[in-house]
Amino acid sequence: MRIFFIIIISLFVSLATAHAKVVLLDSVIQETVKLVNFDTVFVPETMVKKPHSPHKATIMAMVLPSSGQIYNEQYWKLPILYGGIAAVVYGITWNSKYYKRYNRAFIDYSLYLLDKAESPDLPYPEDPSWDKVYKGGDVEGFSSSMADRFKTLLENKKISYKRNRDLLYLTMLGVYAIQIIDACVFAHFYDFEIDDNLSMDLRPTVSPFQGGMVGLTLTFNLK
Repeated sequence: MRIFFIIIISLFVSLATAHAKVVLLDSVIQETVKLVNFDTVFVPETMVKKPHSPHKATIMAMVLPSSGQIYNEQYWKLPILYGGIAAVVYGITWNSKYYKRYNRAFIDYSLYLLDKAESPDLPYPEDPSWDKVYKGGDVEGFSSSMADRFKTLLENKKISYKRNRDLLYLTMLGVYAIQIIDACVFAHFYDFEIDDNLSMDLRPTVSPFQGGMVGLTLTFNLK
């Protein structure tokens, strides 16, 4: 009888222990699932580098000169580009200023000669515009032939400064177009890699098929 009770008690203890283990295992599984759900499932985003776009470089260069070179990371070109633009702008400004002066002087002197032809006693104007551009002598005392040559001189100067100004405008357009082409071309080569394993070998050689002729052999190796 005593043995029977001992067996019964042992079975209850075994069942209780097994139940406790099952409960503990279930708790561990639930905590593990929570950890997996909240901790291990999170995957950080992978940074993917976008391909370099020649189209974008071209549009940027068209909208804002030099921005295409910045996009291509060719910063060393910026001083050259800005220096060229500054020089062209200065040339346009300088030639425009003198064109306006000589154009005004030519118009005023032509009108003065017409009025002088109609009224020989017409007094010489005070501080005329042509005296501001011509420092070569007394224009008031010019003879008729000298007056015509002086008028031609003013006209030639006016035409010269206007031509230089217009050429510089074309130069500005050329600089604008070149920096667009430059941005587009070098954007295509942005991701182009040059292998350092390219080697060149130059060695003397003797050809037995040409009577022992001595020459040089140039060999390119891609390792």
